[in-house]
This record gives sequence, C-alpha cells and structure tokens, in this order.
Amino acid sequence: MMLRLHPALLAGLVLVTLPMAPPAARAADSPLDFTATALDGSEFDLATLAGKVVLLDFWGTWCAPCVHAFPKLNRLHADFGDRLEVVGLAFYSGEPAAIAAFAAEHELDYTVLAGHEEAIERFAVFAFPSYVLISADGEVLFSQAGEMADLYERVAAHLDGEGASAQSAVAANADR
Repeated sequence: MMLRLHPALLAGLVLVTLPMAPPAARAADSPLDFTATALDGSEFDLATLAGKVVLLDFWGTWCAPCVHAFPKLNRLHADFGDRLEVVGLAFYSGEPAAIAAFAAEHELDYTVLAGHEEAIERFAVFAFPSYVLISADGEVLFSQAGEMADLYERVAAHLDGEGASAQSAVAANADR
C-alpha cells in the first residue's frame, strides 16, 4: 500500500523546513525602514533603532511555537539589552490592547508592537515564528522561519562575534 500526501500538505511540510528567503527590502532602504503600531496605539518608527543590533520576532498570539520562544527572547533581552534590541512584531492577533494584555500575561520584557503587512512583505515572512537579526550596520545577519531551538545561542554568537571584532580593531589601532 502506497501512502499519498495531498500536494498542499506536502508543500506545507516543505515550507516549514526551508530557511526564509532573503529580505525583500528595497535597495536604498535600511531593513528597519518601516513602522508598526505601539501597544498604546501610536506609530513606532523602527528606523529609530538604526545603529543598534536588532532581533525582530514575527509572532502571533495563536502560535504555540511563538509563545514557547518567549522565555528565550526575555533572556536575550535581559542578558544583552545593552547591545541588542529585541522587538516582537505580533500579527493577526487583534487590536493593540489585546496584544498588550497577552504580552503582560506572558511577562514579555522587550518591545512588543502590532505589525503591519509591510514588514511581512519586506522580510518575505511566510511562517510564524520567524526571526531576523540585523547588525548595527543594517546588514541582515540571519533570517529564519520556524521554531529555533538554538535561537539564544545563535544571537549570542553574533553579538560575541561583533564584540570580538570591535576589540580586535581597538587592539590593532593601539599598536599604531
């Protein structure tokens, strides 16, 4: 007996396991050149985070793997908050007040915003959760769709790599 999978189911399985496509940012734009809605209803311009390392977390209140990642994201914020901006972008999760209540219930310590479709298009997000790490120089260091068991370690490694590079540059300049 041969097992047959419906093509849509098979496509769904493939999508979950593939890394995200490269960001679809326009050439002249910074990856952070977009807005989202703050939980108080005001617009938040992510371009104000330019010059900082930023981890974008695309999530939804209805997404169990997204909720499962909250402790890692809180830990990243607590451990690296002086060098890293963690920004949660909630999608398809209701009004900002509902998202705020959900964030409070789950004790999210980092910036949480209601995302706009523009961000999904900009980063070619097709699954939740999805993560995008952006360097202080505006370079996308990685983008990943789906749950990441090693999220903390991957972000920490990038931060440690930047710190090591900066320390090496200072040491090299001191010898001159």
